[in-house]
Amino acid sequence: MKIGIVGNGLMGSAIAHRLLKRGFEVYLYNRSKERSNALVKEGAIRMEHPVMLGKKCNFVIVSVTDGYAVKQVLFGENGLIHCNNKHLTVVDTSTVLPEDSIYCANSMKKIGYKVIQAPIMGGPDATLKGDVISIVSGNKKIFEKCRKILNNFSKKIIYIGNADGAANYMKLALNLNIALIAISLSESIVFVKKSKVDPAIFLEILNSTYFKTGLSEIKGPKMIKNNFEPKFFLKNMLKDVQLLNECAKNSGTSLSFSSLAEQYYRIAVNRGYSELDYTAILKLFCELNNLAARN
Repeated sequence: MKIGIVGNGLMGSAIAHRLLKRGFEVYLYNRSKERSNALVKEGAIRMEHPVMLGKKCNFVIVSVTDGYAVKQVLFGENGLIHCNNKHLTVVDTSTVLPEDSIYCANSMKKIGYKVIQAPIMGGPDATLKGDVISIVSGNKKIFEKCRKILNNFSKKIIYIGNADGAANYMKLALNLNIALIAISLSESIVFVKKSKVDPAIFLEILNSTYFKTGLSEIKGPKMIKNNFEPKFFLKNMLKDVQLLNECAKNSGTSLSFSSLAEQYYRIAVNRGYSELDYTAILKLFCELNNLAARN
């Protein structure tokens, strides 16, 4: 089966690697060609424009940064909308405003194309192992046709419902939870450091209780060693918290800690931590407390 993938960042590349290993014929498009070099060496085929993927493939996975990028991929001068392939189904894994997903789905469906939303919970490493959770919304019949693709990199697929954009609400809520856990863990580490106690002991105790999280177990040891190799960029976490707060404002929902989280992640971006892992929020709290991140 031929699968197109638009966006060869951390997640898009991981999906492509996984599908290549599973025997799919993978076609790629990314604005920066060099990002797909490794995939091309593995056998993926690079295309010049998104429209070319739509002509070649009946299924195209979109994994880009924001709603503007999704709209460019779909409706730009060389967007998928111009492919004239009435069998085309777009699987949008991007984390974007639900309103953007609804707009894109409605606009594509008017011309006869099919769209579902399928944002992913889990990072690139988990994707390579087929160990992520795909959250899906959109027409159920279309989803069932896409299940055979999603199964190749997902350990679990949760269908939210027929309403376009529903999966995006869920994804934003889940990412907010992660953002707040990272802040909580960071402040605990800072408190322990200021108390002249080894944060490794703090993590050992925490991870021996049922209060532990995947973040404290996997990311925690890296955080106290000042290892912020990006698996999910801090700038993208800021973007997602901003999107959630925008949705909350539109629905009249008051989320006090979400607003504070956005402020702190923005400060971290302004301090130059954009390209680090989102757990580099610890570096900010260390800086605010006159601590070296690895102290």
